[in-house]
Amino acid sequence: MILDKPATLPQLPYELEKEIFILAVADSVRRVHSFLFISRRVYCWMRQILYRKIVLSEEITAGPFLSSIHLQPQFACEAINTLCFTGTVRLETAARILRLCRSLKNLALWISPSNAVGQSDQLLDSMQVLSLTSLSLNISLVFRHCASPVISLSEVSTFSTITHLEILNGWILWGSTVGLEHLRTLTHLSLCFDTQRTNLSLVTLLLSRLPLQALVFHTTEDLDMVQAFLQDAGISDPRIVLTRDSRVDWDNLILCV
Repeated sequence: MILDKPATLPQLPYELEKEIFILAVADSVRRVHSFLFISRRVYCWMRQILYRKIVLSEEITAGPFLSSIHLQPQFACEAINTLCFTGTVRLETAARILRLCRSLKNLALWISPSNAVGQSDQLLDSMQVLSLTSLSLNISLVFRHCASPVISLSEVSTFSTITHLEILNGWILWGSTVGLEHLRTLTHLSLCFDTQRTNLSLVTLLLSRLPLQALVFHTTEDLDMVQAFLQDAGISDPRIVLTRDSRVDWDNLILCV
């Protein structure tokens, strides 16, 4: 008598199996957690996804996070792509985390300068070695201990590779561009706008000197009124986007082209 052999599942190629699991969790972080326990190799794939984008809003969580990646610096360097610091995270802690995340591409520094604890020069030093492509920040946080009263971002190597930049300070373009027109890699720029204080000649300068695809203006004023104000001043550019949102979402930005 011949017995049938038990059926076995076909062995998929490694890269194909990895791609299937990554697609399966593309729209569900909760599913990532459940997949961690399938096997050792799937755990490694899922862990990379979990660490790809990190948001730290409290020092009480940022400290232990720093300790965990300090034990696995190679993984931190390779896996972490996006970091956001906000809330009560100390500048020193943020700086030490950045020193371990050498492959970081997207950074948001949303710590309020009034709540910041520590020396901002430590943070700037850690940022200098990164090759960032996207940065969102309050520049007062980074340059509050700067010896020079005049800030020129073009003199800081951190900004030399950035294509997407969001500056949260309302006073940018009141009387200075802080060297933005010299950042030749910028294609997407987001700034605050005020019809009473923004210097329109500086807006024109940025539009003419930079290879911008989008110039986003955050405003607390009525959008139609701001639009009419710009048109009356002779500034009508399809790259300009007006918004009342406090943060820009580059992936879902709609241009009027």
